[in-house]
Amino acid sequence: MTAGPPDAADMAATAPVLLAWWKFAEGAGSTVEDASGNGHALQATGDPEWVTGPSGGAVQLDGRTRWLATDAPVLRTDRSFSVAAWVRIDSAILGKQMAFPAGWFAFTAVAQAGPHTGRLTHCPFYLGARALDEYTPEVMKWCFEAAPVDGDPPGPPWPYVWEKAFSTRALDDSDLDRWVLLIGVFNVEAKTIHLYLPSLDDRGSASLADDWPFWQADGPVQVGRAYWKEDPVDQWPGSIGSVRLFQGILTEDDARALLHADVGDR
Repeated sequence: MTAGPPDAADMAATAPVLLAWWKFAEGAGSTVEDASGNGHALQATGDPEWVTGPSGGAVQLDGRTRWLATDAPVLRTDRSFSVAAWVRIDSAILGKQMAFPAGWFAFTAVAQAGPHTGRLTHCPFYLGARALDEYTPEVMKWCFEAAPVDGDPPGPPWPYVWEKAFSTRALDDSDLDRWVLLIGVFNVEAKTIHLYLPSLDDRGSASLADDWPFWQADGPVQVGRAYWKEDPVDQWPGSIGSVRLFQGILTEDDARALLHADVGDR
């Protein structure tokens, strides 16, 4: 399902507040400080390689054993929030073809795990690249996805499907080694999700069910992977630069402003 932009009342009620901003300016080490001043540092696992990003620093992950995470949740995922991240899928990691490994359906740049730190099973959102569906894994698009339930609990069939805000254009080999600014917006009031790609002049959106079960993921933020059924999944095969987390709604104009703030008129 597609959805229109949030209305003025929704946006006024959910003005974005910056909760965390990782600039990757350190250039070395295993800790990425939170430039927002809120103290949400990232800790790296697997010794990521420090590289240059479009707005300063970045780290290169290997798609398997390298990722970063906070030690506690940052976002209230049962309220409106926005996530902005510079990402790049690297041919040096993935290979010369833009394709998922066999049995894979997604690469996730940013997620927040839940339902709690003792048993991470799932994420209410996944920002990155995803197959159009499991039957056509060769069609990959940029995606912001909303997941409705904690993990895979027993009980009656759930009356919800995972909703995906896809980019208009599919990725191909020309997108390898190319930085892209992804901005995902989760609008609880309007029951919509939006994906803005201001560096590509692209966008996508989807509507959520009227009784969508919004839930809080009270585990750590994951940069470079996600969780599903207690397993880490979707490890990022490339580089991740500046990442910002907001409580509240970023508009498409806000997305363009972030792009300009990061790269100016380049």
